[in-house]
Amino acid sequence: MNNERLKIYVNDHLALLVGETELAERCHKANGEASLGQFLQQLSADLHSEQQLLRDMLERIGGTPSLVKQSMAWLAEKVGRLKLNDALLEYSELSRLVELETLFGAAHERQSLWENLEATHAADTRLLSINFTQQLQQAQRHCDALAKHRLEAAKKAL
Repeated sequence: MNNERLKIYVNDHLALLVGETELAERCHKANGEASLGQFLQQLSADLHSEQQLLRDMLERIGGTPSLVKQSMAWLAEKVGRLKLNDALLEYSELSRLVELETLFGAAHERQSLWENLEATHAADTRLLSINFTQQLQQAQRHCDALAKHRLEAAKKAL
């Protein structure tokens, strides 16, 4: 077990979660209606909880959150908004689709995170209180819901 690599790995995923959370919150603000808005609100709350879990995990393994990595992920999400869709200054159906695709990919990344940690650190005494299976199942639920919403957005956008 390489503790330094684990710290880097967790820090990288924490930074990705920061960007993902920012995107989920932005998408929620633009899509507050009906089931998509409700889902995005819950997704944002779940992502904040996962961020805290990874911060706690870093502390337990002797690491500290990298503010540089988190800031870069935050900035990358903001820069990502400057893409040319079919409406330069407004939120569009295409914006929704691209954001949901990005969130879908990020949910798969989180699924991989929890699978990897479960396979390699489930017996780590510092991490015994973390239910990797529960986190993995939550990421899978997010993937399933995002797939549904993404396909609905594709039908409207394309």
